[in-house]
Amino acid sequence: MKTILTIASLLFLLLASGCGYKEGVATASQKSYLYFSGNVSDITVSIDDAVEFSVLAGEKHQYAITPGKHVVKIYRGDHLLVIREIFISDGVAKEIEVK
Repeated sequence: MKTILTIASLLFLLLASGCGYKEGVATASQKSYLYFSGNVSDITVSIDDAVEFSVLAGEKHQYAITPGKHVVKIYRGDHLLVIREIFISDGVAKEIEVK
């Protein structure tokens, strides 16, 4: 009887130890930012040939972007002012000056 209880106890401990605490590392999503300076009146910006959007000047007006390589095009009306290929690292805010 003691042998059966001992074996049953060991099996229970073995099974119960498999249901323990799971450990892992949680990381935040990767984000970087662009901001524009200079004469940004009446400009629109396209990143990687996506839909154009208007921007505000200054470091307080940052636009989220995924880290990596991107092509930034800046237009004033139908005129292409700037085309720039950039590489931006994770967590970095990059300035693009418009003249």
